[in-house]
Amino acid sequence: MPELPEVQTVINTLMHSGLLCQPIVDVKVYKPKLLKNSNPVNFKAFLINERINNIQRKGKFLIFDLSHQKTLLVHLRMEGKLFYETIDSTIPTTHLRIEFFFKNKHVLRYYDSRIFGTFHIYTNQAHWQDQQLTKLGLDPLEDGFNGKYLATKVASSNRAIKTAILDQTNVAGIGNIYADEILFLSKIKPTRKASELSKQDFNNIAKFAKQILLKAIKYGGTTIATYKADANHSGQFQAKLLVHTKKGLPCKYCGTKIVKIKVNGRGTYYCPNCQR
Repeated sequence: MPELPEVQTVINTLMHSGLLCQPIVDVKVYKPKLLKNSNPVNFKAFLINERINNIQRKGKFLIFDLSHQKTLLVHLRMEGKLFYETIDSTIPTTHLRIEFFFKNKHVLRYYDSRIFGTFHIYTNQAHWQDQQLTKLGLDPLEDGFNGKYLATKVASSNRAIKTAILDQTNVAGIGNIYADEILFLSKIKPTRKASELSKQDFNNIAKFAKQILLKAIKYGGTTIATYKADANHSGQFQAKLLVHTKKGLPCKYCGTKIVKIKVNGRGTYYCPNCQR
C-alpha cells in the first residue's frame, strides 16, 4: 500500500506534470464500485468543465481542489496508481479503471488491480467533515506532531507500539514499511506495549518519523512491489531501508541478524540487539 511518502510523491509528480488548470472534457468510469458517494453519471457531470487547481494530502488521502469549490477525495488503497499521460500513449488496459480527459489531449488514468481504491466528490469544503478525514490523527509532517502529541494518543494503550502507530486515528500516513524503520532508529522493539514507553521514547519516535518520511519523499518513495508515481517512475528509498525486508542480513549498526516476526498479523522486521 502506498504510504505517506509514496502519496506525496504522486502529488509532487502530478503537480509538475502540466495537469493543473486544464479543463476536464470527459470522464470514463469502468469500475463503478470505486465511486463511494456517487454513480458514473453524477460523477461525470460533477467533473466535466472543472479544473484541478491544487492537490493536497491528509495522511494517505489525495485531495484534489477543483474549480467552483468542488473537491475530489481519493485513496489509492493497496494497488491504486494515477498516471498523467498523452491521450494517444500506448497503455495496458487490464487494470484501467477510470479516465479523466483534459482539453490539452492528455488523460489522467487510474489503474487498480485489486479495485480497492475510493473516490468521493464534495462541494464547499464538505470533504473535511467526511468521517474518513475527521477520524485521522496528525501525520508526522504536520505542525503539532511531536512526542507529547504521540504520548497523548497511545501512552495508555496496552497494544504493541507498532500496532499503535499503524492506527491511522493515532498517526496518519505511516504504514508497515516506515513503522519498522522508525522503531529501528528509535531502538524500540516493535512488540513493546505503548504504555511501557518513556517520554524520551515518544520523542524519538516523533523525531525519526519526520526524518525518515522526509528522506523517503526525497528519494521518491519505496518500491518493493508495484508502487509507481508514473508509468516510468519507481521509488528509490528501498535502497536506504535499514531493517524492512532484511531478514537474515546483518544489522548495519551491530551486525546481529535481522529477524522477521508477526505483529498483529503484519510482517515485522527488527534487530534483536538494537531493539531490546
